Amino acid sequence: MTRVSSDHYAAGEQGLGYIYQPRFALLKLLQWPKDTSVFIEKDDDLNFVNSDDVKTLASLKHKGDGDTLTDLSTDFWKSVRIWLDHYNRDGKTEANFRFFLFTTGTISNSSFLQHFLVEPPAKDNNSVSITQLANTALARSKSKLITAIADEFNKLTHEKKDEFFQRLKSNVCRSTSLHACSLR
Repeated sequence: MTRVSSDHYAAGEQGLGYIYQPRFALLKLLQWPKDTSVFIEKDDDLNFVNSDDVKTLASLKHKGDGDTLTDLSTDFWKSVRIWLDHYNRDGKTEANFRFFLFTTGTISNSSFLQHFLVEPPAKDNNSVSITQLANTALARSKSKLITAIADEFNKLTHEKKDEFFQRLKSNVCRSTSLHACSLR
């Protein structure tokens, strides 16, 4: 029988994430072309580089049972900060990056993060853009951490924000087992 820790400072799930990184990297490396390289904890949790010099920055979020990612989850926005730094540093639209988020957590049904899933919900004709949904969520935040990330994000034009999110679109994999997620 396992006991769930009630200690708010426990890092058990985060520790499991560190154990998963090399295993997950090896699994993905075996699924990709032979000329793909992987780096662990270089620019993100995992960096994959293919022969065309396309860089994939992947964030792994190993969550506890019942953990849910929402519009204002710091896990998501910390990853956005990392990706945004590289996007800005390497020339925005000229940058050769893709961004992936792999999580064992659940993504809230009411969260705009649903639109980044490998199998996103169906769009209706009245749907607003992901950028508009993100801007609305960021405007609600009272978190100093997220507000600082929002300040950086809001330096981008609306078109650059859309382009940034296109690099993440359909690249969030949610599974109770990270090995069930596949990079495309």
